[in-house]
Amino acid sequence: MRPMAILLLLFLAACSSAPPRLATERLYVAIAPDANGNSAFRLDVILLGDPALAAEILALTPAAWFAQRQQMAALHASSLALIGAELVPGQPYGPVRLRADFRITNGIAAVGYDGAAAGFVVLGPAKDQLLTLSAAGFALGPATGK
Repeated sequence: MRPMAILLLLFLAACSSAPPRLATERLYVAIAPDANGNSAFRLDVILLGDPALAAEILALTPAAWFAQRQQMAALHASSLALIGAELVPGQPYGPVRLRADFRITNGIAAVGYDGAAAGFVVLGPAKDQLLTLSAAGFALGPATGK
């Protein structure tokens, strides 16, 4: 009987463990003057409290995300916060403080470049992240010296 009780306790502990909190607190953004062919573009920082919802968003195309963003934000208001901006190449922007009224487990940046250059990046483990946007595309890495 004792081994069964231990197994039950281990099972309950595994079921009750929450996903880890997103470590990133700030997103710095560097926008080159030639980003997106020198055309304005949309940037959404999506903060999530539900890993399954993060997977659902990453399964979308960027065009589908931008078309559905308001509807998804309304449907999932308790686990999705959206920080969005229309940006112009060369424009200073940020840093973006990553805060929400729920426990943030995932962060995604959706970059609305024209055509096939659009995409998503998943925020990583660093406390401060740097999103670099250029003509060649975009990249995410730790922000050093901030």
